[in-house]
Amino acid sequence: MRRDYYLHKRNGIYFVEFVDKVSGKKLPAKSTGETDHLKAKLKAEQWMSSGIPTGRLKKTRPLEDAAGIANISRAIRKAELNADDALRIVSILKSLELIDISAVKNTGRGAVPFVQFLEEFWDYDKSEYIQDKLSHGFRFTRRHAQKSSRILKNVIKPYFNDTKLNAVTTDDLNKLTRQLADKGLSTATIKQNLLVCCTPLKWAYESKIIPDNPCLGLTKFVITYNERGVPTEAEAQAVFAVEWKDKRAFVASLVSCTTGARQGEVLALRKSSIKDDTLNISHSFSEVDGLKCPKNGHKRVAPLLPIVKAALLDLLNDNPHNIDDPFIFYSLLPNKPVSPNVILKGLKDAYNKINVDYKSRRIDFHSWRHFFCSKITQVLDGEKVAKVSGHLSEAVFKKYADHIEVKQIQEVGEAAAETFGKILPFKKAG
Repeated sequence: MRRDYYLHKRNGIYFVEFVDKVSGKKLPAKSTGETDHLKAKLKAEQWMSSGIPTGRLKKTRPLEDAAGIANISRAIRKAELNADDALRIVSILKSLELIDISAVKNTGRGAVPFVQFLEEFWDYDKSEYIQDKLSHGFRFTRRHAQKSSRILKNVIKPYFNDTKLNAVTTDDLNKLTRQLADKGLSTATIKQNLLVCCTPLKWAYESKIIPDNPCLGLTKFVITYNERGVPTEAEAQAVFAVEWKDKRAFVASLVSCTTGARQGEVLALRKSSIKDDTLNISHSFSEVDGLKCPKNGHKRVAPLLPIVKAALLDLLNDNPHNIDDPFIFYSLLPNKPVSPNVILKGLKDAYNKINVDYKSRRIDFHSWRHFFCSKITQVLDGEKVAKVSGHLSEAVFKKYADHIEVKQIQEVGEAAAETFGKILPFKKAG
């Protein structure tokens, strides 16, 4: 008949080895604390009946449970485990809230330096994450990848140095957040910097490269922005009245001021974009990505004031390239519009002529978009303006319409003519 346990003496103390009723194997020996054989036997019988004391608190556990744990331990010791297997075990223990560590031995897929992992993650042509997004129809620009890489080089790399991917903790990210806050950065900028870490960490966790996502424990941000400045109506009137060094910069500002178009959308305009009294905004241009969809992914139609149309056609006549459907804001190359820097430089020069401190007030080309919206919404319903300016979230776009009615375009056009009538008696650019 199989025995329930065995007693043996070690250094004068009796140890008991219980037998697993299922496998017939002995469980790890446990000290009874007794030097007398009879007392040790009585304690072993008591443990069989009421449970075996375990852990520092000596909480009792049924013999069957103890046997199960012993079998798991035995299986782990005998198995040929690698670092990835250890990650899975750690993940299970964390899900049961039994441990709170965030790393295993620095081997396996998660053992690479965190900075190296981020460099590959934000490499547009090599990133598994980016290529997966693109293959599923998501919009992901080279410009965004390059911007993330710059943040990585300037902010993230100096902070993490040689830290391994599987050793990054929530505390590390919290300390980085406080460090950036101490520099006076807005919460919007801090969040943008943290996303360069958190997006890859989330992906690494979902791809089972690391056992947990350390970003889950971060406090959410209340977003504050260092607001972009907007010229006054008097400044806008004055800046369009001076001589501009570059006609392209002048007309680009005029278009944005009266339509709310973004700089990339202005640069992407072609001859075919100009209609009788509307402007088709169907693309955006960046020097990194070239032509692409507008920011929200949707084309739109904006009202085109006669005086703005005349300025566009006048600029189009200056285009030196004899090609079909040329860019209005031409460059030395026929298949590429002028650099954004040329437009911004011309705008800054014009502001200098009227003594506007654009730098300290954070006034730039995008300020025209804010100027347009702030003025036009004073006389027109914001929803109608949003459809023309492209201020559409995905939810808003689906809620309202897939197109803009002609009547709405006319209403915005009439409001624009009234609103910007005092600004448009300008001198032409030189």
